[in-house]
Parts: sequence; C-alpha cells; structure tokens
Amino acid sequence: MSRTRILVSALGAVVLTTIAGSSAHAATQGTTPAPAVQAIGDNRATAHAWLRLDVPRTKAWVGQALPVTIQAYFRGAEGVTLEGVPQLTSQGIFTSDLAKEPRQSNQLVGGEPVLVATWAGTVTPSSAAPLGLVAELPVRVRYREAAPHVDQQENPFGDDPFAGFPRNPFDMSAIDQFFKQSMAQAMGRVREEVVTLRASARPIDVQELPTVGQPASFTGAIGRFNLKASVPAAILHVSEPVTLRIVVDGEGDLDRVELGGVAASDNWKTYPPKSTVEPAGRGRQARKVFEQVLVPLRGGELTVPTVALTSFDPDTGHYVTRGTPPLAVTVDGAPVAAQATAPPAADSPPVTAAPPLGNVAPPAIPREASPWRVALWLSPLALLITVAGVSARVRRRRGERALLRAMRKAASRGEAIPFYKAAHALIETRLSSRWGVASEDVNALAIRERLGPRGHPLAEALAADEALRFGRARLVNPDLLPLCTSIEQSLGGAS
Repeated sequence: MSRTRILVSALGAVVLTTIAGSSAHAATQGTTPAPAVQAIGDNRATAHAWLRLDVPRTKAWVGQALPVTIQAYFRGAEGVTLEGVPQLTSQGIFTSDLAKEPRQSNQLVGGEPVLVATWAGTVTPSSAAPLGLVAELPVRVRYREAAPHVDQQENPFGDDPFAGFPRNPFDMSAIDQFFKQSMAQAMGRVREEVVTLRASARPIDVQELPTVGQPASFTGAIGRFNLKASVPAAILHVSEPVTLRIVVDGEGDLDRVELGGVAASDNWKTYPPKSTVEPAGRGRQARKVFEQVLVPLRGGELTVPTVALTSFDPDTGHYVTRGTPPLAVTVDGAPVAAQATAPPAADSPPVTAAPPLGNVAPPAIPREASPWRVALWLSPLALLITVAGVSARVRRRRGERALLRAMRKAASRGEAIPFYKAAHALIETRLSSRWGVASEDVNALAIRERLGPRGHPLAEALAADEALRFGRARLVNPDLLPLCTSIEQSLGGAS
C-alpha cells in the first residue's frame, strides 16, 4: 500500500485542533490506533477532517469522460499520513488519469487555515443508469486534543504547580511523565486516529448515445475536437515515403479517437496510421498524434485528401464530422506510366525465362493426358490441402472454445483483466477467420465500419483491454456478465 506523509509545522499557518468531533476510535500518543471508518457530515464548522468530491455535470452519456476533483481537508493536524490514493467505489465506471501524489495547498475555511490535498482525474460511465459517485480515502492523522477550559484568573497548574512532582529527584522517567501530564493539562493530549474519509457527489443521469442519425464513420469519440494535418515539406519525390502528421486535441477522451487515415488511390500508396497520446504539458493540453506513411506514385501537383473525424458532441447531443484541410503538394518526378520500361527492340535477342530454383524441376502434366488422368495426378495434393484446412479449422475452433470458457469464467468472478484479455483474443480469432484478414487488422475502427452499432460491444471490449494493459484505466467493481453476453451475441451475428 502506498503511503504519503504530509508534515504540518506547528509554527506555520495551521492551527492545532482536534480531527473531528464524532470519531469512535482514538489513541493517545505511544499506542497503536485501531482502524476506523468515519463518515464526515456537512457540518464543517466542527469537523476537522473531511473529503469533498466534485463532478461538474449532472447529465452525461455512456462513454463520456467526466472530470472529477477530490479534495481532502485537514484542520489543525500535526501530521497526516495518506494510507493510499482516493478510491471511487461506484459500479459501472472507468477511472483514469487520477494522480498518485496530491497537489497541496493552504486555504482559509471559516477564517481558519486548512491544509488541502487535491487529486484530479476522469471517470467514464459504462452503462446507462443513474450514477452515484462515492470517494473514499484512508488517512492517519496526529493531532492535539483541545485543552480543558480554565478560568483566566486561575492557575492552570492548580494552587501548587509541583504538587505531583516525584519525591525522588533522580527518577528521570517519573519526572518526564510528570511534565508530559502537566503539558497535556495545559495544551491538550496528543492523539492519533486512523479513519476512512468518505464523500459523495450528486447523482448523474447517464444516457445511451442516440442511434438515430448515427453516422457509419462514428468510432466512439465523445467530445469536441480539433484536427490539424501537416507534411514535413511542400515538395516531395516520386516513390519516396513521406509522413502525414495529424494532431487531435480538444475536450473529451482521446483514447476513443480513431482515424482511418488517407485511403490508397492512383496517386498515393498508403500504410495504416499509428497513434500516440501526448499528456498535457506547460501551456499545452493533452493531444493525440496520428502518423501515416504515404508514398506518391506519380509526379505533378497532388493533393493529400481530407481526413475526417466523426464525434458526438455531449453539449448539443448531435454527431459532428470535422476534417483536416486538403494539403497541396508538388511531387518532383515523372508519372509512373512514363517511367515504365520500354519494350525490347526488334533485333534484340529473345528473352528466355529463368530456370526454376533448385535442382529438381516441377513435374509437368503431359498435354495428351486425359482429364481423369489429370484428376488422378492432382488428387494427393488436393487431399493434403483438404486435410490441412480441416486440421486448421479444428485447432481454431478448439482455441475459440477455450477462450470463450476463459471469458465466461472471468466474467462470473468479476475479474476485469482476464476477462478483457480473453475477449480480445476471441474477437481477433473469430473475426480474422470470418473476414479473411490478419488478426492485427481486427481493431475497433474496422469493427465499427463493418458491423456498425452491432459491433459496439466488440469495439468497447478491445478499447477496454488496451486501456487496462497500458495502465490508462482501472475498472472498479465490474459487472461483466451483461457485456459477456453482448460479446457472444455480436460474434454470433458477425459477418
């Protein structure tokens, strides 16, 4: 368990008071405090440690990234130890980008200085239902009890301040205990508590994305985004690769932003784009950068086509398509047709085919052979191909059944990482076989383009697995059985 210690100097602006008026467990200095769970109410005039959870929205959409802020307040603590990071215990959410170390500051609350620890992050609802967010933070706090009230005209130590002084002047332990008790009477006893602070936010109404009018190009991006495209030079060369760079930024979850890139054409040979997410820096917000290699196939004045992104605007409730401006480039070189090899001259020697590689030439079929002889000659090869194909299908089906069992088992146990790992492998295996493509070509973008809304559970499973594997998200108390059923249904109808 990670522990962060925040030391508060008594000489600073923080006033030493008690931690809370309603705590059930406490211990004096030198003893081991018992764990306690503490629910702090709204009466912050008397509470000395509380938690606050802020979410700026009361309505949201499934898949929409919502910013959250968690703040822990400590009034008058001599020392605070964070026994972990804040946890959002609500069901059906993804939590991401929550800082491990809080930002510390001092604020005035009710005219008193208070130490504030702040965490910021995002939560993404995964299902349409009223969402109640609850945050918890385990802490260990040292503080000094309020001193007993003493009349200003009275001596806080009584009529005789040395009435309880040890008789043996050489008993240093007794003398030390005497002064500790005397100071506790005057200033209050030092105590320590272990508590779990809790806070909740207003319920959020989460709705499904509208399916009416949903474009086929929509890949799940929710937010308001800007696109910028560029190439490293305005003058290119035929057959020399060039990298098209597209930068996407704005408000929303960048992990859900996918671009298909420039399609292959008579002018361009293209390769699949690759993307990276760059976190926010000084004076710059987070952004996602796509890089695609293009190869011009002919010379002249060419245009890099527009690359479009379809997203859902959560403020307007409508789908929006934005594209990069077309880029005009000059390609130095002749068209491919002009660079073709000229035919041989009439007096050139005839060109003979190269002999086959190896020492053994492939057997030739006699021209005079009858059809049944040809069939008989080819039958062993056909049989071998058939047996190999059947064996491959049997192995693939066994593998799919094993992945399906692993996915169901993880779903029944609520184990997110094994579930999404098995689901990812099952989806790639099943769809690559049906579509006749390589497994690496089965991605969220291809699924949404081929299957439309029917493929949303499959695309969501791939995105969630990547987010969990690369540490970009954490699923809290997942209910995986409905998603498991949706994946099986989508795979059963996938084509």
